[in-house]
Amino acid sequence: MSDKAVGSGKVSAADVAKMVFDAISNDHFYIYSHPKALGNVQHRMEAIVQGHNPPDPFKERPDIGDKLRADLRD
Repeated sequence: MSDKAVGSGKVSAADVAKMVFDAISNDHFYIYSHPKALGNVQHRMEAIVQGHNPPDPFKERPDIGDKLRADLRD
């Protein structure tokens, strides 16, 4: 997915490199390349704590999930 994000131009390789170096400089372990990334992480952690199965990460964007699944089948 990182390659796809970089390849699509949404996040450049230079942007990712800057995020990594900034995180290292600020002693941050986790690096998020997109502001909405934390929403999925939060939902997954809540499911873990509550003992539920993981939520569908593509619930809000089923088109992306469908495309990824189709690409994996090819």
